[in-house]
Amino acid sequence: MSIISTVRIRLRDRLVRFYTDDLVRISRNRHSTRAFSLRREHLKTEPLLPGQRQEILDFWKPYRNVEKELSFFAFYNGACDDKSQLKYYIPDRIYYSEIDRFFSNVRHCEILDDKNLYSLYFHDVNRPRTIIRKVNGELLDGNYQPLTIDQAMACCVEEREVVMKEARLSLGGHGVHFYDLSHGPIEELKGRLLSEDNLVVQAVIRQHECLNRIHDKSINTIRIMSLFIDGKVHILSSVLRMGRDGSRVDNASSGGIVCGITENGTLKKCAFDKCGNSCTQHPQGLTFEGYKIEGYGRCRELVTQLAGRFCTATKLISWDLAIGEDGEPILIEANLTYGELDFHQLCNGPIFGDMTMTQKILSTVYCHRNK
Repeated sequence: MSIISTVRIRLRDRLVRFYTDDLVRISRNRHSTRAFSLRREHLKTEPLLPGQRQEILDFWKPYRNVEKELSFFAFYNGACDDKSQLKYYIPDRIYYSEIDRFFSNVRHCEILDDKNLYSLYFHDVNRPRTIIRKVNGELLDGNYQPLTIDQAMACCVEEREVVMKEARLSLGGHGVHFYDLSHGPIEELKGRLLSEDNLVVQAVIRQHECLNRIHDKSINTIRIMSLFIDGKVHILSSVLRMGRDGSRVDNASSGGIVCGITENGTLKKCAFDKCGNSCTQHPQGLTFEGYKIEGYGRCRELVTQLAGRFCTATKLISWDLAIGEDGEPILIEANLTYGELDFHQLCNGPIFGDMTMTQKILSTVYCHRNK
């Protein structure tokens, strides 16, 4: 191939990447705007005072104009105890369409974000036991060996209780189905196995008693957001996601609530729902403040060990972990891009912490973007 042809191919690939990334930014901008608008009337907000408004605009001025993002600051203003920190909060729309996109190669993430590949990525990590996979329309067992539909059903019946999940690009607990086969929903399970192309069927986790005491109908998971930058993994925020009122899933978008976790593994004072409403007790009775989450420290250690495995695709990851009966972490999912932001900031304040780290991140993102 001639030098001219090689240069043309490289220029074409750069243009494709440029326009693809720009489409991602536009799509995420629209999606976050639409999602915020749909629940705006239900959100608990606190109007900005003139001084707060000016302080926010002045802080963000070196990076970008946030005049159109002030509604996000008003949302976080309702949960912010120290109002001097409000300007360091990251508006959702900016986070999804600019910051997360900066630290993630979206196309690579979409390829890697497949629960049916977790046995390869995390072969040395404690995970839910896989019973059946549906990969690109093909039925496989946990070791990637082919199965007939009758063999697959026999495996599920032997297990008795299973959970089925979408293997790719699932969000908010949607697409998660529990089946107690001792009570007979066998045909429903079989129908989904036959109709869907990418699924994973797993054994149901038995969680630690400290999480059962909060809400025993759901697997209550720890969400940890990590950022790999300057040769170090930073744990940006940790929260506990809890189901309520008998729900089997713990996602806030599916009716759950979320509470911040301190570095020593205890819960903070308040939990929040997706609209920003707070409570100091779980609807089933437990008081949050000071409640110890066993195994949290080992969850942080595991995330720190695993974050480097995906540097080729992303440096900003949202991890979901359960705590097993033995107190050890169980890795549920690694959200390589588009991990939720709002409940982290509701529970724990600005996602990048104080002024120093926030300015460092914004300078990195916007100086590179301007270049």
